[in-house]
Amino acid sequence: MSVVIVSSDNDDKAREIAEKTAGSLEYSVLNREVLNGAAARHEIPVEKLHRALDEIPSFFGMSSKVRAVYLAYIEEAALAGLSGDKVVCHGLAAHLYVLGVSHVLKVRILADPEEQVRQIISREGASSEKATKSLRRQESLRRRWSRRAYGRDETDASLYDMVISLTQIDSDEAVKTIAETAGYPRFRPMTYSIKCMKDKELATKVRAMLMSHYPDVRVKADGTTVVVETNALKREKRKRAEKIKELAGQIPGVDYVEVHVINDLLRQAAESFR
Repeated sequence: MSVVIVSSDNDDKAREIAEKTAGSLEYSVLNREVLNGAAARHEIPVEKLHRALDEIPSFFGMSSKVRAVYLAYIEEAALAGLSGDKVVCHGLAAHLYVLGVSHVLKVRILADPEEQVRQIISREGASSEKATKSLRRQESLRRRWSRRAYGRDETDASLYDMVISLTQIDSDEAVKTIAETAGYPRFRPMTYSIKCMKDKELATKVRAMLMSHYPDVRVKADGTTVVVETNALKREKRKRAEKIKELAGQIPGVDYVEVHVINDLLRQAAESFR
């Protein structure tokens, strides 16, 4: 059976519809609870993983490099949960990194903006004008987050198989539509799509292992073969390639590691001026 990923401009709506869809299909739910295991495994506070999903890097906050490492841990945990089937996922930004897997139904839920404004007014006691500005600011920050984290604007409809606006469609109707669509033959797991998901899962496991040592690594997997790209000075190439092969080779399912070390021209130029 298929995998369903629900994202929204409103976290409460994403959770509500994801849980109802899972109940309708008799699927399990994959959400941020999976971060507890990821945090324990990597020995970091779980709050930092939540921040990596919610905050934009800033001078006084979490740096881009640190966030990239934490996002790798999150992807590792999420893809492990998505590698099976009969799963509805929300809250893990999986719609931005599970692309190209045909048995994944990616759904975007657009909450009613007037309802969201009313919720802000009720929660914060703000005026209608301030509540509207607050909502627009939240939307802008979220777009900036997705662009910086994954180079994609999550409001882009082309990232999804289905976009549902709740302005005139209620949640129950949305759930019914999603559940029906998940049963379409095109969203059934096929040999190629299953392999694609497993390749993503293995690549992310290797990347999560390597990023604490080499934050710039890019990893792809094809079956049991893993290809790693990294930047380094010429004198570091051999040592780094050997270390990467040693570390990546410890991951179950990896039989062969190919490493491409690219000259780090920025560091090279910086050293030449010292």
